[in-house]
Formats: sequence, structure tokens, C-alpha cells
Amino acid sequence: MKSFLLATLATMSLSAFSQSYLIMDNGITITTDRSGFSYDFGHYAFPQKVILKGGQYFVEEGGILATIDENGLLYRKYELIPEKIKGKGINYFLFEEGFMYTIDRKGYVKVTESAEYQNALNFGGTYFTVANALDSTLVDLHVIKPDGLVEKAEVPGLKTKDIISYGGNYFMNNRGIVYTIAADASVIPRDDMRVGIITKKGGNFFVDSSGFFFSVSETGELQMPALPINLRVNAILKMGSNYFLDQAGRLYVVDRNGQVFEREMRDHDFRNARIISL
Repeated sequence: MKSFLLATLATMSLSAFSQSYLIMDNGITITTDRSGFSYDFGHYAFPQKVILKGGQYFVEEGGILATIDENGLLYRKYELIPEKIKGKGINYFLFEEGFMYTIDRKGYVKVTESAEYQNALNFGGTYFTVANALDSTLVDLHVIKPDGLVEKAEVPGLKTKDIISYGGNYFMNNRGIVYTIAADASVIPRDDMRVGIITKKGGNFFVDSSGFFFSVSETGELQMPALPINLRVNAILKMGSNYFLDQAGRLYVVDRNGQVFEREMRDHDFRNARIISL
């Protein structure tokens, strides 16, 4: 069976923030593609067997890695998965030994190894920090781009203690300034926007302590988008990489431009969602 979601987004863009998935308590796995559609392709995954999850992937017992491509197709493959995880995000996971697994937009896995990765400190959705080799008070920011390549971003003078909240493609410093991370690995301080303390975090969206909803586009724009009429921000319950569920089981998706849409899949009750992609 194939169920479509977000049909109105088809004409908006060929690339959404991130392909993703959610797993229901009965094992039915819903996938989303980069154009904003959602599918039930008949995939099943036992929730109790998922031992690691991220925005574009999950790992099942026995070293089975499942990835989602830009068309919403799910692929399973055997991978030699190290035991000790150091950190993970939407499109990557990293292990103590310095092995980095990244997943690109096509669902392919890239594995690299670097001694520098062993010094990783904190982990966001599409980025992580590494202790600076020349100054122990500073950190370098590494961004995992949609093609699965890792690039060091230019953020001079960045300190770990300055960052108080790590999100999907954004973070907040101790002055309340939100920095957004674009798909091209540019990091942009959005000091023109007043934001309260971040209380709920998704991949490309968040809610602050004043109850305001913010989204971040793929190009790094921070905005307060128009919200669907049924959405009550204080009722947001579960947050994924580019979607969220409310207490009534309604599904909302945030597209690549940071716009929010309520979508329905009448065959599924999302109150039974067990595995969320963050």
C-alpha cells in the first residue's frame, strides 16, 4: 500500500530538509521523501529491536542499518557497527574509535575515520563540535552536508560553554542568539530575532519559553511561520527531524522553506507512533 502525504508541496521544491521516517507500535514504518511526500511502502521494523536512531536512519539488532533516500525508499544493509557510540545526529553517527558514518540524500553510507573525531564534544542534528587543537578553550564546528561530506565551518572564537542548546540545524548561545546552519555548511548568527529559552526542539524547528514557534529553512533563514489553524503549540508532543505530532495524533510537517503544514494519513493513528526520528 502506498499513501501520499503533503501533495501540495510537490510544486514547491525538489528538495526538502531531510528524508525521514517514523515507526508505529505495530511495526509499520512511514517514510518521507525530500519533496515532502510520505509513504507506507509496506516496510516493518520491530520497535523493540531498534538500538540506534537518527533522522535519516536507524540501526536494528544484528548490525542491520536502515537508511531512507530522497524518494522515501527504505534500504536495509548489514554494516559492521562499532559498539561504543560517542554521538549521533540527523544524518550521521560517530563512535569512540573515531569512525564516522554519514548518510547522504540518496541513502548511501560513507564511513570515514579520523583521530580528530575522537575529540568530538557535543552533537547537533547536522553538526558536532570538536576541541580546537591550538586552544583548548575553543571548539571547531563540523557540519555534515546533504551529500554526506563533512566540512569544518567558519565560526571564529566559538566556545563550548557559550552554547546552551543544540538543535537540528541550529544552536543557541548564552546571549540568547540563535545560529542557523545552512545546507552549504554556512553558520549564520540570527541576532535580529528575539528568541526565548528553547523548550522543544525538532530538526528544523523549535518552540521557545514564550510559546512561539520558529523554523529554520535549508538556506539558514530563521522565521516565525504561519501555523495551521488546528495547531496548538502547547499541544506539541513528539518531535522528529522535519515533522511533529500533537497530543491528538495530528501530523505536521515543516518543509525546506520552513513552512508548516498539517497532513493526514487516514489509514494510520499517529498516537501509536513508537519510534520518532530524533
